[in-house]
Amino acid sequence: MDALSHAMIGLTVAGLSGQPLSFHDPIYLATLLGSQAPDFDIIAQMRGSFSYIRQHRAISHSIPGIAMWSILIACSIQLFNPEAHFFTSLLWAFAGSLSHILIDYFNTHGTALLWPFRIERKSCRLLNVFDPILFCIMLGSCLLPFSAFIRSMVTLIALFTYILLRIYLRQRAKLWLQSHFDEPALIRLCIMPSLKRLLYWDFVIETVDNYIVGQIGALYPVIEISKSLPKNESNSYAAIEAQKTTVGDFFISFSPLIYYEEIYDNHLLKVNIYDLRYLINQQFRHSATIIFDKDYIPIDSYMLSYGRKIRIPC
Repeated sequence: MDALSHAMIGLTVAGLSGQPLSFHDPIYLATLLGSQAPDFDIIAQMRGSFSYIRQHRAISHSIPGIAMWSILIACSIQLFNPEAHFFTSLLWAFAGSLSHILIDYFNTHGTALLWPFRIERKSCRLLNVFDPILFCIMLGSCLLPFSAFIRSMVTLIALFTYILLRIYLRQRAKLWLQSHFDEPALIRLCIMPSLKRLLYWDFVIETVDNYIVGQIGALYPVIEISKSLPKNESNSYAAIEAQKTTVGDFFISFSPLIYYEEIYDNHLLKVNIYDLRYLINQQFRHSATIIFDKDYIPIDSYMLSYGRKIRIPC
């Protein structure tokens, strides 16, 4: 989620303490810093864009990661405010950090919750990075004339209700899609919040013969097909060799929906890898390209992400 939404959720969590809102209160300070801490992995940007993309929502968005952040936050508060209780600051910093990775879990990008046992980013795929309805719920709750504890409880109940509503709407969209497409041929169905329209879902369908990328209305069964890609072999020799490169190995953990495309050009083989989850203006937001020579030795590789071309050593 965006930083402001994380901060508002963090303040909501701190309100459960029953203390009135005050940024001088170690409870609010620790929780607010904790709600931002997992995104401190932006320091990986110093080593390049690919390093940041690979590290973001990985270790720092895991239980061991937020435990480390919580200790650092509690120590920092203790340093500047010796009267603050260390373990109280630690507890609320952890609660704030936990709220961050839990709400990011509902985001399409997901988090590496199970690190170090599993490096893949797990996601519930219910919310976009910025959800205007969720933001309005939290903003409206701030105006309620209640005590901090009651206001926080009302906010959390409203957020929980909103998430349940989105689960219901997604399940209904899933049933619409299953009835629209030939169910025996349907192998996998992935539904995500639309990147472009508020009352739509994006979907990726894997059938026996194709990958189908499109959108479906959240309130009405309006289905729009954006791309239909012929099924190819992800276990071909070229695809397997591509997976052994740095960027290929990253894509396996980055996305659960990968499409391989092989193109021969002037005795060179170009393997394109697409993340099927994000399609904007008929272009996939995240993709990678590995170029092989005639002996299947990688000679060049790069990644396209948010319009940027990031060259990556093979």
